[in-house]
Amino acid sequence: MPPQPKPVFLTKTQPDFYLTIGPYLADHAVHKTLGGVPWDDPTKTWIVLKTPEGDLRGFCAVNELGGRGRRTLLESLYTLPGHDDAVPELVQIAVKKFGHDRDLRATIRHALVPHYEKAGFQVLKTTVNMAEVIRPASIRD
Repeated sequence: MPPQPKPVFLTKTQPDFYLTIGPYLADHAVHKTLGGVPWDDPTKTWIVLKTPEGDLRGFCAVNELGGRGRRTLLESLYTLPGHDDAVPELVQIAVKKFGHDRDLRATIRHALVPHYEKAGFQVLKTTVNMAEVIRPASIRD
């Protein structure tokens, strides 16, 4: 397999944002996979992975919320069909870039839990379809 290009970090203020992420924000199949609708906020940075040919492999968002809670959420992790190998890569990139100053939290489908656990996340609670996980900022790679 050829080496993968470096991840791209996007916010909604960048010209490529809606060209890259926009088609997936209103896609029912994406909503079904995520268990909800992805949205964008000024506090989000999107991590995008592409193939060497420039096709989208997957994406996720890191939401650095301010205020009293100062929570950082790893959200909207989605991979295109045939690109499940991008899941652990997206999680690792998010941890490396955003996981040192504040805890990272995510609500994910059960099938993704092992990928998150390998990156230092712990399950806080589960529901029928989802698990809430956290990765303490004190874990250093």
